[in-house]
Amino acid sequence: MFILDLSRAVLILILILILITDSVTAWHLITLAALFGISDAFSYPVINSLTPMVLEKNQLQRGNSLIQMTAQISPIAGPALGGTLIAVLGFTGVFTVAMCMLFIASIIVLFIRLKKEDTEERTIQTPWADLKEGLVYAKKNQLIVSIVSVSFFLNFFFTGPFTIGIPIIVKDIFHGSAVSLATVQMSMGIGALMGAVFLAVVSFKKPGIAVIRGLIGLGIIYTFIGTSTILGMTAALVFVMAFAMQIVNIPIMTMLQQTTEKRMLGRIMSLLMTVSSGLVPVSYAVTSLLIAVGVQIQVIIIVSGLVITGIALNTIRNKRLKEFVVES
Repeated sequence: MFILDLSRAVLILILILILITDSVTAWHLITLAALFGISDAFSYPVINSLTPMVLEKNQLQRGNSLIQMTAQISPIAGPALGGTLIAVLGFTGVFTVAMCMLFIASIIVLFIRLKKEDTEERTIQTPWADLKEGLVYAKKNQLIVSIVSVSFFLNFFFTGPFTIGIPIIVKDIFHGSAVSLATVQMSMGIGALMGAVFLAVVSFKKPGIAVIRGLIGLGIIYTFIGTSTILGMTAALVFVMAFAMQIVNIPIMTMLQQTTEKRMLGRIMSLLMTVSSGLVPVSYAVTSLLIAVGVQIQVIIIVSGLVITGIALNTIRNKRLKEFVVES
């Protein structure tokens, strides 16, 4: 985590230097964005692997909820804060603040202390051997297979259609402005934040059942979003949908952290990262192609919502997921 935060601070420093010399090009931004993305790809598994090493098992849901709360505050407060800083400090000033924050974060990480059993030396293998070991381990655990499968279909049928579709719907169906789009996006951020707050207070004894119910609700609400023709109704549906997403995402993460051996956490979290974030570009590409050949975005969202609902109903038969009990 120290290396990742520090490397991102260095990347922003490079951008600042390019801005100061007035030599910034699109390729500079593309390259820096790609390197930033690589750093993020390592950061996600590391953070979620570290959480069960610093918290007890019965604290994991609240810990994951708090992490999600900080993540959801950013899209709500971030644009306003960023816009204000740009107006006051300019782009160079904004990136300087970001660089300093990442540098401070890297220093704070050095003060994290793990228990002795979590810092024991492990056998160093090649990345290929690590990958094979992680896949074999995942295949032997039915709960991991179930969670990864659900994450794959959920992200594939949700991310592309929703991210691409909402701006199109706001513009072409609602004939709205940037304010209208911001209203829908803010609704999602607030809903996700409220969901995280709810899970920080309420603990599920059987989180698998909560995940199944959340998935069913998510699929149904997502389907209705595709049929909505009123901006206010869409914003309300997005709020509830984002809340339901947290009911799915946070317990899923908690179950994985509780059932995975600590030596395998990094590999399993990387696998989850791959099927969730790694396949997002594929979802974007498929959605874009469907729109390009004339399929209406509402139809894409409705079908995606029905597929998610079907997947959710199918998980009702998953005994391993339903019978999972949180350890005290």
